[in-house]
Amino acid sequence: MVTKKTSSTTKAETATVKAEKKETAAAKAIETKKDTTKKLETKAAVLVDTPEVQAEEVKETVKKAAKKVAAKAEDTAEKAVKTVKKAATKKTAAKTTKKAELKTEFFLQFSGKEYTEKEILKKVKDVWTKDLKNKVGDMKDVKIYLKPEESAAYYVVNGDTTGKIDL
Repeated sequence: MVTKKTSSTTKAETATVKAEKKETAAAKAIETKKDTTKKLETKAAVLVDTPEVQAEEVKETVKKAAKKVAAKAEDTAEKAVKTVKKAATKKTAAKTTKKAELKTEFFLQFSGKEYTEKEILKKVKDVWTKDLKNKVGDMKDVKIYLKPEESAAYYVVNGDTTGKIDL
């Protein structure tokens, strides 16, 4: 018995094979989707923190905070050291200025007479307060010019008031 395949049987077989392939592909797609879901579920299970993981995270957070505090403490210490150094430098500069001051006395000797800078300045202050009716505190700048040949001292107070004192 020999059977001849007709085109309609071949078409039916081809359709059956195609349907089976589609079912197989659909089944694979479903399986793939199931696998993906399983992977996601597994990942979700990993994301759930255990107390040990939480403890480690807390330790790391504490370490980071401690490092930040230590860095801030170092910065503050450096600033304090700089401030102390600046203060020490200012004090040293003040001491240097004090050492640079030289104590002097001035004497004018002429024709058997002797005058000191303090005596002449006292006479200028007397004229300033008594004759000109000003306060000693108003004196900011005093320049005294001595002329022994005239037995006189000329003064300029605050750059604008002038006068003469007989010695």
